[in-house]
This record gives sequence, C-alpha cells and structure tokens, in this order.
Amino acid sequence: MENILAAFRTFGASLFMQAPFPAQEFMQVMEPAFAEAGYRTPRTVGEKTEILVIMDAGVGDFICFSGVLREIRRLYPQAAVTLVIFPPAFKLAEQCPYIDFLLGNEHLPVLRPLPELFSAHTDYATEHLLRQRFDLAFVFGHYPSAYLLAYMTGAKERIGHPGDFSEGGLSLGDCAALLTRPLKEPMRPLHMVERCFDQLDQLLGAPVADRSLELWLTKEDIAGVREKLARLGAPLVQRKFFAIGLGGSTRRKHWPPSAYGAFLRLLLAEEPTAFFLLLGGKDDAAEAAEAARMLGAAHALALAGALDFRETASAVTLCSAYIGNDTSLMHMAAVIGLPVLEICCYGADLPLDEKAVLTCHYPYRTASVIVQPARALADCRTEPRDPYGCKHMDEAHCIAAIEPRTVLDAYHLLQQQVKKGSRAPICVFEEGM
Repeated sequence: MENILAAFRTFGASLFMQAPFPAQEFMQVMEPAFAEAGYRTPRTVGEKTEILVIMDAGVGDFICFSGVLREIRRLYPQAAVTLVIFPPAFKLAEQCPYIDFLLGNEHLPVLRPLPELFSAHTDYATEHLLRQRFDLAFVFGHYPSAYLLAYMTGAKERIGHPGDFSEGGLSLGDCAALLTRPLKEPMRPLHMVERCFDQLDQLLGAPVADRSLELWLTKEDIAGVREKLARLGAPLVQRKFFAIGLGGSTRRKHWPPSAYGAFLRLLLAEEPTAFFLLLGGKDDAAEAAEAARMLGAAHALALAGALDFRETASAVTLCSAYIGNDTSLMHMAAVIGLPVLEICCYGADLPLDEKAVLTCHYPYRTASVIVQPARALADCRTEPRDPYGCKHMDEAHCIAAIEPRTVLDAYHLLQQQVKKGSRAPICVFEEGM
C-alpha cells in the first residue's frame, strides 16, 4: 500500500488548485500502483466479497435511497457492505440491518474544486477504505467527491450515473472515466427514489421488484420518544398529532412562522383535538417558538433542535399527517405512509420539467398535495431557471406569497385523496383551487 500512498502524494503535489481535475491522467498514474499492490487481482474462491456504497447527499436524499441498501444485500447476501454517507444522516443509518460498516465523510457534498479536496480524500481513503480492497463500489453521487473517493479506494469495479460537475472541476467524460461501468442516463426525469433504483435496474437488466423505502426504528425508539414528548409537555391521550416541518436546507423553503401560526389556527377550528409537533433542526428553533406562541401550549410544542433525526422519525410515527416544507421530515413521513401536505417555493407558472425539483423530490408513494405560489416572483421567472424555482436562497421569497386559507383548502383536498386511496401527488395553487 506504500506505493499507492506515494503515488497519491506525488500526484497531489502536481495539482493546480483552480484547474479542472485531470482524472484520466490520475488513473494513468494510479492503475499500475493499484495493480502492483494486488487491487486488480480477483479474490480467491471462498474469500468474502467487499462492497462499498457511497451516498453523498443530505438526509432527505438518504431516505429516498434507503430501499437500495436492502436490494444490494438481497443481491449480495454474503458480502461485507461498507456504507459511506454525509454525517447528518448517521442517526438514521446506524441501525440499518443491511450493512456491516458505517462511515461518515463531511467532505462528500462539497462544491470546492477537487484539487482543493484531494489531500482530504487521500487521508480519508488511507485511514478508512484502502485496507478493505473493495471488489465493487456503488456511487450514488451528487458531487464529484463521491466519484473520486470511490476510485481512490482501489475498488475493482465502480458503478454509477456519471455527472457533469464543472463547478467542482470534473467534466462528464472524466467522471465517467472514474467508473468501470458508467450507467446510461435515464430516458426521462425520475424521482430520486427511482433514480437510485435505476442503478440496480441497469445492473440486473430488469426492474427491481420491491421499490419500497425503509426507516430503521425499534420499539424502544418509539417508546423513548413518547416518554420524551410527555416530559416536554405533549398530551399523549385523546389528541390528534400533526407533524409540522418548519425547516429546510435553505431559507427559500421556509414558509414564514406567522403564516404557519395563522393556518394552524384555522385548522384547529376544524380539528379541535389537534396537537402540533413543531419539528426541525436547531436553526429552526426560533421559528418553531414563534409559531408555538401563536398557538399556545395547549395546542403546540416547539421541538426544533430538541430531537435528533431518529427521535424525530419516531415522533413522526405518532402523527396522523405531515404538514410542512420540503425537508427530510417530509420524506420520513412518506416512508411511514402519512398523508403529506407540502408547502413549496416552486412557482406554479414555471414549467415542470427535468430542471424542476418537484419532478424528482415529491413525497413518494403516499397521498400528497403540494401547495405552490401562484407565480414565481420578480427575477425568479427569468432564465436560467433555478431547480427550486425561487432564486432567493437566503429568504422566504416566492413561498411567502402562499396564503393560510389556500393551505387549509389544500388540506381538505388531501383528506379527499386519503379517502380515495390515491397516492399520486397533486400540485395546487390559490388561483386553481
């Protein structure tokens, strides 16, 4: 392995920090080193197969990918499976029954040029991954780091959808070169779940039959969160719980807390036994507190930042519906099978094509209604269009135009969808209600 590390160091010293990453030149240097160290030699009969799975996106995308782990284990029942993820999803992944080793890597979803990240990847591969001598690596990549790291492990086979990461210094061709089996781009835009399963579909030459998702929660998890909610003041008897997702990865996804408070007051008039669990991360605590003040302690509990991801998922299992922004909590609710009322920042006057987040990140396989602003505001209508529709990442911009009464009407529509047994998402906005 010393020759591999020496090759890493020598190549790293030659990189120009702001230049595109020369992937094919890197491979010309590394292939002889990997071959000399035995990384290209097949295992002997009886040796356990080593599989690496890299998923580099956030918690919501990790949930959308969860079913793939079950199917990889079904395909390779005797293999040792190592999963590398972005650390925020760790709490949800640590009880996954389909993996043998779980690792976090904070450098995965980073858009800095690869030459700047090369040293960190060298250290990570050396410390955590090179010794396994992986036979196969699956790359579920949103960022160039995942593809480079998979190659740097020396994995004999590397499978994934190649991407064009020009901002990260990796072209489509070079990304494909880092894979031994670059997969064909799907013929049409797919939901994130289906895009993940597409890797196995192409590997098998047939669709994976079981395309369900999973959350790995125990009875102890559910009991523990019930106890915690009781200590924090949630009434656990004769009340109808609603999971309210106030957060989101960027501020443009946040419907204002004053709007939530006004809507939930309207909902209380129709659902007098309702109790609202105001969920989110630490950064959402102030918004949750503001909405809770509007509703009063008898009707709401501000929990943003008070629960980790597994506790939050356990709390969502106690609820009758999810109402909230486009967050990982929305995807948790969909996996559990709750009806979902999503409040979205994507203007209804923008096209729903492969560029639109609503095309690939709607609630999966559950009754859902998505409330949109009637129109994108100001510069959000101009090209180039943002995948989220709204270009104002740091403020509640387009989403703030959605009225509480519109969301209440959408809730009524969601109830109708539940009665029908429909699991197809419906997008609505005020002018079309």
